[in-house]
Amino acid sequence: MRVTQRAIQAIGGEMRVVRNGFFVGVCACALISATSAMAQADQVLTFDLPAQSLTEALRTIARQSGLEFSAPADPLRGKTSKPLKGHFLPAQAANRLLQGTKLTPEVIDGALIIRAADTSTAASASGNGDDIIVTGSRIPSVESPSPTIRITADSIELAGQMGLGEAMRSLPQNFASGQNPGVVRGVASSGGVNLTSGSSPNLRGLGADATLTLMNGHRLSYGSTVQAVDISSIPLAAVDRIDIVPDGASAIYGSDAVGGVINVVLKHDYDGASLTGRLGSATSGGDFQQQYSLVAGKTWQDGSILAAVSHDYNSAIYSGDRAYTQYMPTENTLYPKIIQTSAVLYGHQSLGHSIDASLDATYSRMTSFRTQELVSSYIYENRPKTTSYSISPSVNIAMAPKWRLNFMGTYAKSDTHFDQIGLYNGSQTSHSSGCYCNELVNLEAFGSGKIFGLMSNPIGIAFGGGYRYNHLTSVRYSATRTDSNGTSESYYGFSELSLPFVEPGQGGKFIYRLAANAAVRYERYPGIAAVAVPKFGLLYGISPALDIKATWGKSFKAPTLNQSGASTYAQLYSAADYGGQRFPTGSTLLIASGGNPDLKPEKATSWSASMALHPQFMSKLNIQATYFNVKYKDRIVQPLAGTTVYQALSNAAYAQYVTYSPSQSLIDQTVADADLYYNYAGADGLNNVVAILNNSYMNAAKQKIDGMDLTVDYKIAIGDRSSILLNVTGAWLWSKQRLSSSSAYVNMAGIIFNPPRFKARASIGWTSGHFTSVLYGNHISSLKDTRSTPAAKVASQTTFDGSVRYKLPNKSGPFAQLSLILNVQNIFNQRPPYAAPTSGGLDYVNYDSTNFSPIGRFISLTVSKDW
Repeated sequence: MRVTQRAIQAIGGEMRVVRNGFFVGVCACALISATSAMAQADQVLTFDLPAQSLTEALRTIARQSGLEFSAPADPLRGKTSKPLKGHFLPAQAANRLLQGTKLTPEVIDGALIIRAADTSTAASASGNGDDIIVTGSRIPSVESPSPTIRITADSIELAGQMGLGEAMRSLPQNFASGQNPGVVRGVASSGGVNLTSGSSPNLRGLGADATLTLMNGHRLSYGSTVQAVDISSIPLAAVDRIDIVPDGASAIYGSDAVGGVINVVLKHDYDGASLTGRLGSATSGGDFQQQYSLVAGKTWQDGSILAAVSHDYNSAIYSGDRAYTQYMPTENTLYPKIIQTSAVLYGHQSLGHSIDASLDATYSRMTSFRTQELVSSYIYENRPKTTSYSISPSVNIAMAPKWRLNFMGTYAKSDTHFDQIGLYNGSQTSHSSGCYCNELVNLEAFGSGKIFGLMSNPIGIAFGGGYRYNHLTSVRYSATRTDSNGTSESYYGFSELSLPFVEPGQGGKFIYRLAANAAVRYERYPGIAAVAVPKFGLLYGISPALDIKATWGKSFKAPTLNQSGASTYAQLYSAADYGGQRFPTGSTLLIASGGNPDLKPEKATSWSASMALHPQFMSKLNIQATYFNVKYKDRIVQPLAGTTVYQALSNAAYAQYVTYSPSQSLIDQTVADADLYYNYAGADGLNNVVAILNNSYMNAAKQKIDGMDLTVDYKIAIGDRSSILLNVTGAWLWSKQRLSSSSAYVNMAGIIFNPPRFKARASIGWTSGHFTSVLYGNHISSLKDTRSTPAAKVASQTTFDGSVRYKLPNKSGPFAQLSLILNVQNIFNQRPPYAAPTSGGLDYVNYDSTNFSPIGRFISLTVSKDW
């Protein structure tokens, strides 16, 4: 699995050729798939199966029959099959095992497919029973035309990852900037500041506020001052999987779904209990981790309940713990100390024949601690505490066969109380505290069903509307109290249509199935804007082994409450500190910054084309390749974000935001319009202003983003009990941005503090009975450090992880259903590639903290016991 630098460069050089030849490859795959072997579905076979997991028993029937296997996970989870012995057709054998369930088997074109039985009972109407709910569509059991990535909770646990945040950071399509632990000072981006030590997904590097995060399809409260959700607040113990749709989806879900949608799906109909403990530590010092979790659930005929709680702790990593940061004062935090307790409750209950009620609720309390030590013995200590919770009830009513009505609501809060203390030689010199308090109310109703008679196949339809309210209160106590409040309300309506022109088994040669999907959403923000966004999708199955998907649509993101309602500032600095060395000594720069109530929504147009190949002659091989393209306009930016502000008077690219030789009246007006004025330049600074920088938020930037995703999964059976597991996931990204119509586009992907051009994760595993071992490889391509002239190179990094799991046999006794996982991350303890500290400061790290981690080699042991 070793990847040389020359090989990586060759891959990057060939990608544009690969991209241009994408559809040629699709055609070639179509020819291959057309020759695939037919399964023996019409043969009577002899079966002799013991009582076991129902899922595994059905898989065995499919495997012995030479068939592929497809089934919904939730209705089968936790169920045990009866013994099966005799001579049956594959469908007959599966039907015997499914007696007493609401599932039926069907053999179609070489696949044993398990479906929900036709019923109008509450279970099927609710979506909590046997329906296959697909993230990316409002119509139950309809496959989304957008590409979908799925991460299971079991794979997260096997990889030795502490939770959902760590799992998302390892995903090649995700960029670990912004609200993620380990992001430290020096990042040249306004979105690169780590405020809470939480973990917010950031698909395609478009920003955490341009990725929508859901739980069971419900919105959660934003966190801190950013329009993003802390995914680490959901305990892994309660999670079944994460569904990721890396495609614009505002027509389905509304604001924020520009980069895509993350939907955390909880365990449904879980019956039993599991207790897990995990200990781990970085071998170079710091980041000692403890995790203890408990999940318990009970299922009955017409309902179920699940509760999970987790307590997580990790110690900090300081600059003195790493050899490569010994130049820094020792108390600078490279990775924060985090203590978090989180819980989830989920349940559903049928109320009569046609009504099902469900509820999911979350609670999380997280405290983190980090310090910044300056060379002058000044230390700043930060202790943010975040408490969040949500409650989402829903009622689902079966109106008629194949029709349902859904009512759902969410109330959620997330309060981050920050506390910063300044110390000099141990004595307190400053103290600042306050709260970023977020509140969410979301009410929604929609209907979905099927229309018969207009086409040969029933048409799927969904339509509805809702109301959403977000509120942010920012309170800061320092020398004086500063308050700002922001509220956003929206009213929306949406509809979606699914047109199945050709169902499996109805078509002829080279037309196995054909379906189209259309959606539209109208959303009105009183006092801001109204937005209408469509989306169209096409799914074309050339054969049972090859699917082609394509989408086109528009998405949007409303301004964050901090961007539109934050306090405004006028700050006076020495011009020389901001690139103004050419001005006389004593010259000053006045910087205007803060919120802008006149901001409008950001808008994007995106399209994608993807191919899914799963040949029958290699039944366990699945390949998915996707090309995507996004044009993003009216992006809300602070023109000189992060450390780029120090180039305000020296970089000609920023001249359009600077007013040189301002009049005295303009200077006085800028100060008068600000909520707060700070003078850092001396008593007579206002008399020596040579320039005013407008650094407030504005709709200014345009971005162009395109790239390719590739995922390969292959399971090779070795005998009856052993298998080799292969997985490769890679993401190529090209993106560029310009601040205004008069400025040139500049590259973003592949530039320091931005997503890399290429990121990949691969694994090879072996499983045999109760034993599983996996070796992982992770690669991040090289970056350019454009902060210097000429640009410097930041080297690529390839690391390896390894896991070994042993499950004790399911026999009686105290060790029954006990599982042990030993995991080593970054086996060879590679340090982050070197990048010069920002501005040469000794309190800045010498690596890109958005792309690389200071943890190094990390060893963990996980023990879990099931009942």
